[in-house]
Amino acid sequence: MIEVFLFYIHVIFFVYIFVKNFTESNLTTAFLSTIFVIVIFTVGWTFTAFIIGFIIPEEGLSRLLTKPAFSLFLLTLLEAVFYKFYFSSSKAVRKAAEV
Repeated sequence: MIEVFLFYIHVIFFVYIFVKNFTESNLTTAFLSTIFVIVIFTVGWTFTAFIIGFIIPEEGLSRLLTKPAFSLFLLTLLEAVFYKFYFSSSKAVRKAAEV
């Protein structure tokens, strides 16, 4: 159940990135930004699953706290930090270009 919630958060973020870039730029930029986020998601999930494999046993801690739930949670935390810096720096670059 935790995995479904984390997937929904990612789907909402994908839609947000697409709409944000579509309204600010054009359709091509929106697709490229969304594809970039999806690639980061897939590669990041593979990497966090590998890391969590060393910490959490294969069967997980319980039926609710499975190994994929931990890896998706770690991925969500890492993505939140990465995208905060990534998108805040692009805002700073846009503001500097406007001046």
